[in-house]
Amino acid sequence: FIGSEGTLGIVTRAVLRLQPPTPSEQTAMVACPSFEALTGLLSHMGKALGGSLGAFEVMWQNHYRLLTDTLGRHTPPIPTHHPFYVIIESLGSDAERNANQFSEALESALESELIVDAVIAQSHAQRDGLWAVREDIEGLVKGLAPVFTFDVSLPIADMQRYTLALETQLTQRWPEARLVVFGHLGDGNLHISVSTGNDAIEIRREVEAMVYEPLTALGGSVSAEHGIGLEKRPWLSTCRASAEIELMQTLKQALDPLNLLNRGKVL
Repeated sequence: FIGSEGTLGIVTRAVLRLQPPTPSEQTAMVACPSFEALTGLLSHMGKALGGSLGAFEVMWQNHYRLLTDTLGRHTPPIPTHHPFYVIIESLGSDAERNANQFSEALESALESELIVDAVIAQSHAQRDGLWAVREDIEGLVKGLAPVFTFDVSLPIADMQRYTLALETQLTQRWPEARLVVFGHLGDGNLHISVSTGNDAIEIRREVEAMVYEPLTALGGSVSAEHGIGLEKRPWLSTCRASAEIELMQTLKQALDPLNLLNRGKVL
């Protein structure tokens, strides 16, 4: 019901429970030498920081280099030749303890060769500068225009193989094609941008097939967090069994027989 995009019902009342902000915030950008080191780093930081790990945002080199070296929109905090970059953030209530724990976690990651370079933000301005590289969606869209964007999820262990295979397939079909990847590694979500130089609808359908079809065998989803809506509706069957879709349709007919709620979406 929650994920049905309003097709089965509408919210009539919401109760919010607010929590006070955490006073301590530690932010760093690090470079990883391999995907194996990247997944090892996620595990390491989760254990070292415990419940204070607040963010683990990964940028593939193609994302980081595009927005720094190629487009010049940001000064790279770390050289651009590494394969993966991560923004790590720790949130806590004790500033001194949180800072020490964060530094020690990064030092041990460096000693274990999970990371090869790192910068720690020393001010809010520096923190904002690190996050700006990750969050510059406007620059990404302008730099790749015309661009097709996707929001998928899949097991972390399969991500590198999936993205490499996708890039190979794209460049074999369109030699000038570009693939850019970033995402929330901790929960298995990837944001994928593809540029072929042509945004014709038939080209989009080809690219969609390349992005979505492999997800079935991996147990992934065509929509990690942005919903199905209208655009992904033809691909719903790649991540939902026919019995599941039939059940959704049965519920829709029972709860909204006049098709008044968010008509045309999902089903």
